[in-house]
Amino acid sequence: MITVILVIHLILAIIMIGMILLQKSEGGAMGGGLTGGASVTGMAQARARVTPLNKATTYVGICFFVTSLALALLARPKDAPTSIFEENNTGDLPSLNLGPEQLPNTDGNVSPETVPSVPVAE
Repeated sequence: MITVILVIHLILAIIMIGMILLQKSEGGAMGGGLTGGASVTGMAQARARVTPLNKATTYVGICFFVTSLALALLARPKDAPTSIFEENNTGDLPSLNLGPEQLPNTDGNVSPETVPSVPVAE
């Protein structure tokens, strides 16, 4: 299921990139806001005509957004608790579940071969 939605998502992304690149530039779109020169003339102009390419780009963008949400919902872990308070209802402290061979040496007698070597800065 995730693979199918992911393939659709990638196809939509490629189509959307192509559609955006095919659209006609509005003149001072990004540069007008940064330089200030074209923004005054851009505000006095009438709104651009809606073309079929603009509508198709809008629909592809909506589909891309929906597939993004679907992938996010399908990728979340199923067994994760919904709240941090539901993890441990008994009030006990969580345990590490270590076996006897994994416990650290606590008798005070440490052999040199078990101590890791650490470089010393000189």
